[in-house]
Amino acid sequence: MALSRRGFLARSAAGLSAVAAGSVLGGCSSGATSEGTVVSKPVDGKLNVTWWSHNNPSFVAANTTMIRRFEAEHPDIHIVYQYFPYDVLARKLQAAYRARNVADIQQMFGTWVTEYAVNQLLDEVPSELSGSGPTARFWPAAVGAYTHKGKLYGIPHEYNLENGGILYNPKLAEEAGIRQPPATWAELVEAGERLTKIDSKGRADQVGYAFTGNDSITFTFLSMILQLGGDFWDADGVHVDFHSPQARKAWTDETELVTRHKVDNTTWYTGDPYTMFFRGRAAMAHQGPWVVASGRADFPKFTDLAYVAEPPYAGDTLKFAAESGWGEVVNVKADPRVREAAWKFVGFMARPDNARIWNLTSATVPALKELRDDEQMLAKAPYLKVPFGVLPHGRWVGRVHDRDQFWTYVHDAFVSVELHRQDPVTAIAEAEKQINLMIDEKIGP
Repeated sequence: MALSRRGFLARSAAGLSAVAAGSVLGGCSSGATSEGTVVSKPVDGKLNVTWWSHNNPSFVAANTTMIRRFEAEHPDIHIVYQYFPYDVLARKLQAAYRARNVADIQQMFGTWVTEYAVNQLLDEVPSELSGSGPTARFWPAAVGAYTHKGKLYGIPHEYNLENGGILYNPKLAEEAGIRQPPATWAELVEAGERLTKIDSKGRADQVGYAFTGNDSITFTFLSMILQLGGDFWDADGVHVDFHSPQARKAWTDETELVTRHKVDNTTWYTGDPYTMFFRGRAAMAHQGPWVVASGRADFPKFTDLAYVAEPPYAGDTLKFAAESGWGEVVNVKADPRVREAAWKFVGFMARPDNARIWNLTSATVPALKELRDDEQMLAKAPYLKVPFGVLPHGRWVGRVHDRDQFWTYVHDAFVSVELHRQDPVTAIAEAEKQINLMIDEKIGP
């Protein structure tokens, strides 16, 4: 299975304590536990507020920077911070909420937030932080999962998009006689065909347009439906509808990228499109902006990199769906004084001056509307110009219930078509059936 952004976040964080725990919070003790790392312990005489997050190094560095800055302004409040491996955090949140011993603040992935909000486990965001409505300060796609019945139950940090940009190797393109990045869907398909090189055994020496990662398959499909003027949700707003003319056309055109145009294939290589590109074996690759920073870190000697705009499939606007990304929620059962202090810290992090630092440190796209086209961010991360260009066109993907199953059913349907086990219409109808059965199981009678 190809590497998703969530898979990237779940990587082992070797040496993390030296980066984030030991050196950033001066005077705080730290130590690894069987489940996570304690960065700071309660301090007598201060109002202690506990905070949990996952252990991705860049996120921990951003978080500890926020703690240091906040405590400098609010010396009477102390943030007791602990982080956990990604998978451990997901399980720990569920168990801790059941046992009523969860941290006061949690850094939670947006897709998870909705379920906790529905079950009345999260505190509502104070009106002074939410403004005149959930989308007053934050992009709709970023804040969608934090909203339940018109009320806001957390503050998003990032705009977690997988559409909008393409990793592009200008050197390989020029060698194939391609002078400019593709500006239309037809040009993208043509470039992908020209840039694909297959050896005598049917294996790919070079992939033209690597897009068959788990996330890219699903997000591309949903984006194509929206660009055709359709919707992937049924009229009830609960189940998916992949039977519409727009969905069937989008699915047929997407699967033909492998069956007809042969720009990529899941059987050509092991690994993921992201690493294929940075190893110089893919001329173009579809993935979110997070891969630029991570690719440069993992492949520091690779220089043939441009991050270019993804051309629209239909019309002149790249409409797309996005999950809500990481942000902060507050335990509704926390002591009132602690909840007040917790929201003070969360609001502090959402100030533009602090959000800018957090996003740059964590290599994420800001959820805060005010930071779109921010000159300071673009000066330090020029590749952000591409996602900044599409932020207004995204919408929240919706309540998918079980994210892993939803994406897996679409991915498996794609592979079924690719391997000629099913025709496109039959395969996507089966995916629709399985997703809707999963949703019915989750919501119950």
